[in-house]
Amino acid sequence: MPNKLPLLIIIMLSILSILLISFTIRYLYAYLTTSYKNQNVKNITILDRLSSILPYWLPLLEGLQNFGQQILPDYPFNIMQIYKKTLMPLVIFYVTHPTLAVIIFFVLYYLFVRNKSPIPDRPFIRFNVLQSILLFLINSLLGATFRALPIEFRMSLYGLMLCNTLFWFVLSTITYSIIKSIEGKYAKIPVISQAVRIQIDNQL
Repeated sequence: MPNKLPLLIIIMLSILSILLISFTIRYLYAYLTTSYKNQNVKNITILDRLSSILPYWLPLLEGLQNFGQQILPDYPFNIMQIYKKTLMPLVIFYVTHPTLAVIIFFVLYYLFVRNKSPIPDRPFIRFNVLQSILLFLINSLLGATFRALPIEFRMSLYGLMLCNTLFWFVLSTITYSIIKSIEGKYAKIPVISQAVRIQIDNQL
């Protein structure tokens, strides 16, 4: 009996904790939903700006996987040290879990891109999520194309120049998009942002 008492207490505490967490999540969801409904849809809040930054991790990790790992070792030692301490663990995790990108892609699509989304419609977040998905697809296509090239070309000077160009294209577009998200402004990347606008307009 004395041994069963602590076990019973642990079970009861676990159930109470689960209930408390469930009620908290439910309350937060209800609060966010009502606050979104009460606000003007065109009003870009701080939550919108912060939420718009998160999807850009997907194309960033894809770009680092496709191009960064090949050219960053040739960069100055200080840059490589910063990369190793910050982004490299995330890239390694991303590379070792290839299905993660697919899961995140479909989650983003389900939550933000579909017309019947369970999340309240926020045009600014939707725009940035769509743009990050498009950048991810472009990065994947560029990476697959680059890997399909002969290894002699990839390891040559011209191959490294091409890889470097693609890497900086990925990095600059994502950095620009993140800066615009923080500012609460819509990014204007040629072709890409226009394609996102067309997609959003077609869904209205």
